[in-house]
Amino acid sequence: MFYFATKAQTLESLRPVLRLSTIPQSFSFAATRWIDERGAVLAELTGIFPEGYLIVRSSAVGEDAYAESRAGVYESIPFVSAVDGQALAGAIDTVIASYARRKSARSSDDLVLVQPMVDNISMAGVVFTQELQNGAPYYVINYDDISGRHDAVTSGADLTRTLLIHRGYERHMRSSRFSRLIEAVQEIEDVVGLPGIDIEFVVNTAEEVYIVQVRPLAVRRNWNRSTARRVDQALDQTREFVRDRLRPLPNIVGDRSLYSLMSDWNPVEMLGAAPRPLALSLYRHLITDSIWAEARAGMGYRDLSGRSLLIEFNGRPYIDVRESFNSFLPASLPVPIAEKLVNAWLDRLQEHPELHDKVEFEVTLTTHVPGFGRLYGGVLADWGLGSEERGEFEGCLKNLTLNVLAERGQLLEDELAKTIPLQRVGASDCGRNTDCLYQAKQLLTLCREYGTKPFSVLARCAFMAEAVLRALVAGDAILPERAMAFRASVRTVLADFLEDMRRVREGGIGEKEFFDRYGHLRPSSYDILSPRYDQRQNFLSLLETENAVRNEAYEFNLSGEERRAVAALLDAEGYALSPEDLFRFMSRAIAGREEAKFRFTRALSQALEEIALWGEELGLSRDELSFLRLEDLWGFLSSSPMLPWEDLMRSKAWANRENHEICQAICLPYVICGVADVDIVPLHKSRPNFITKGAVRGLALYLTGHENVAELDFKGAIVFIESADPGFDWIFSRPIVGLVTKYGGANSHMAIRCAELRMPAAIGCGEQLFESLKHSREVGLDCATERLSAQRSPQW
Repeated sequence: MFYFATKAQTLESLRPVLRLSTIPQSFSFAATRWIDERGAVLAELTGIFPEGYLIVRSSAVGEDAYAESRAGVYESIPFVSAVDGQALAGAIDTVIASYARRKSARSSDDLVLVQPMVDNISMAGVVFTQELQNGAPYYVINYDDISGRHDAVTSGADLTRTLLIHRGYERHMRSSRFSRLIEAVQEIEDVVGLPGIDIEFVVNTAEEVYIVQVRPLAVRRNWNRSTARRVDQALDQTREFVRDRLRPLPNIVGDRSLYSLMSDWNPVEMLGAAPRPLALSLYRHLITDSIWAEARAGMGYRDLSGRSLLIEFNGRPYIDVRESFNSFLPASLPVPIAEKLVNAWLDRLQEHPELHDKVEFEVTLTTHVPGFGRLYGGVLADWGLGSEERGEFEGCLKNLTLNVLAERGQLLEDELAKTIPLQRVGASDCGRNTDCLYQAKQLLTLCREYGTKPFSVLARCAFMAEAVLRALVAGDAILPERAMAFRASVRTVLADFLEDMRRVREGGIGEKEFFDRYGHLRPSSYDILSPRYDQRQNFLSLLETENAVRNEAYEFNLSGEERRAVAALLDAEGYALSPEDLFRFMSRAIAGREEAKFRFTRALSQALEEIALWGEELGLSRDELSFLRLEDLWGFLSSSPMLPWEDLMRSKAWANRENHEICQAICLPYVICGVADVDIVPLHKSRPNFITKGAVRGLALYLTGHENVAELDFKGAIVFIESADPGFDWIFSRPIVGLVTKYGGANSHMAIRCAELRMPAAIGCGEQLFESLKHSREVGLDCATERLSAQRSPQW
């Protein structure tokens, strides 16, 4: 087996045997020799490197050991002039001094390594030959191909990107420089003969690969050896499914399917990228199996009832984009026009995967808006629609939109009224454990009919409202800042929540009344492990409403000039409603959506508690229950009570837990367009949805929803949460200054809340940016310039 000694010795051992990469010429010497023979060492360096720039690297004993890695612990000094002896000596002193500061004892075998800097850098970074957390079979390449620097990745600069390549499928790569890099890495693997290596590389503009560091990954001792085999099997299944859908299907237009994390209903916003089975099956049952389509069909969109919107790839939720795009078409639209539109939308998303969470506003057209022909005539022509086809599409979409707006938006009031029965849902009164499960099933049935279905209609109306508002801005009827002021004026259930907290502290209402209304909320609405507000110890005593985010009332009224401009646009399109009616509709749609979500989560939350009570009687923990699916639970109701149900359910939970481990180990991209995307996974830097034009700086505070909030300091913090679940509304009772979410779209719940509070936010910043910043000490969030970054100095 290859022996990893110090960094310098490892590179010297590899240099003569590598053919597909180059290890730069280097000179190493003992730290003890430098202390005794500074002049002689400098003279040797000058002889070996007479010109150019050098990097002085650490090469300490134990720095790259099998059992423990000290990567990044010691100093390395780049860009040291070879002709500046004083600078070179200073760099060597700095590296050696770092040994003394960070080791309990200096070793006589500690070395210093000096190498020339590689010129004409095209790309530089680090390759892990397996995924760090679980050893999954991926090459993980963190690289910078923008700055021309060698150290952007290792220094943590916000210039890096990540590419994951499923081992064994490197042939799917189309980039010659990445192909050459992987070939060089595989040669090193063959020489070393060890799984789990960390390789620092540089590729120049001639696509020549230079290796500047090789070390073992100490974390490999934590890996499960069966993970690689099981991930391979799981991806085989995913690959076959995707391949089968790259063709037309019956009863739906579009020549292929694409799959996206957040193009419609944003499941990862509510559930996360790798949810547990119970949460995912609840989401499917309540929304994406059929309710989503039934609601849209009732509004005049194409009827896809009974068709599932959500596809699971080994437990990871993806939206079938072809199904979604079909559901955005008016039911009256002829099939040939529908076919052209869906294919054009699929093409656009494939060309611009960064728009996967913005398809409503930047990929598709789902609403008729004032100035439609002027705004979208050219786009429709680009999508292949002739003049008559453009007119027919606009007419169909206009009829649908006007039907929704009819009678001053009476549809909104009707749909919200349907949710009223859910306000009466209360605590359990079931006796036997079977009754609890029956109660849960009944609650979920009520939740579908009186909760998620009307909510789906209201949510669609809220998206239509945002589309109209953007069109008014594009048509110069109102200014962008006035559109922002309108959004801030919409009073949602959050305003009531903050107001009632203040009243509790002032004695205006009692704690019981507060929890009767808000106690059902939980930071992750579908997660049985997430405690409800009324289950959190001292929840109200920890709220600092005197320091909370201010929710000042703001009344929005159109100016005379704005009213005339809006009226002119409406009259030109033949909209039979006044500007006041339009803005009233938009306001009510946004607020109604939030109120409906608040109401249906009451039934959902209580159903989770009924399931927990049933599990407790059976001897199952909430953790075990979280790995069961609804169909597992319903099997209990339809089978003999004499069966050994505790053992049967625990066995199912254990099997599902093992499958979930593979779900977590699998890496898939935000958008899957073809078979190759299953194996070549670029982690695109998402474009966040910036809310307000404010700029703030504060300490980063990462929350999962399971913390003891009494131990956290929220004052002046920018909170980081993965999802945009409104169950996190409690954070606005703390003195925070900004919000960042990993997932969430431009019209998500948290986007609405932050607009209402005029709080700077970056919603849906994506995995790479979120993970790089969530543990930063200080973060800067500037929404006006659309910048989110770690702050390394007092100045912006």
